[in-house]
Amino acid sequence: MAPAKYGAASVMPESIEDILDSLTPFLISELRALGCAAPSPERDDLLQEIRLRIWQVLRENQGKKIIFFNAYVKKVVLSVFINEGQKTNREKKIFDAAKTDESRIDGYGRARPGAMDMLKEVVRESLGSVGAAKRRVLELRLEGFSFEEIARLHSWSLRRAQSTYYRGIADLKDILGKRGIDLED
Repeated sequence: MAPAKYGAASVMPESIEDILDSLTPFLISELRALGCAAPSPERDDLLQEIRLRIWQVLRENQGKKIIFFNAYVKKVVLSVFINEGQKTNREKKIFDAAKTDESRIDGYGRARPGAMDMLKEVVRESLGSVGAAKRRVLELRLEGFSFEEIARLHSWSLRRAQSTYYRGIADLKDILGKRGIDLED
């Protein structure tokens, strides 16, 4: 199923919301093709970001014909998907630095000292400088809790749990940056 051809000679939906609603099945199939098959909060977030970007373009071009709208929609889907993957990789690097590195343990169960141990300690200390709510959400994510579980634990909305987490990541990166540590390299 291809998205509605906005700007073509066919009948135009009455509002931007109608256009986005008609695109939703196509967007879900595109996300499914990229590996987001099962309904999940993460897929819903991607879908919402895609719809928001398309909405912004449609709002700015109200009444104007958008050439190659189908190609633009596919570009937005891929762009949002790639951005999310890059963000996840950056976060993973921060958390990987805080986890224990089992390959660095000698035969007697003792950790061998090294630069990673010092980095882990700096990350742990820096985590202690993050606000209490943000720190708790970061710790829960590090332990493997999903955003949905964190939201339920705190009686928050899913969006609040995610927002608190991402603000906590940003704070942690700022604190580490002030200490001369850039984990995005």
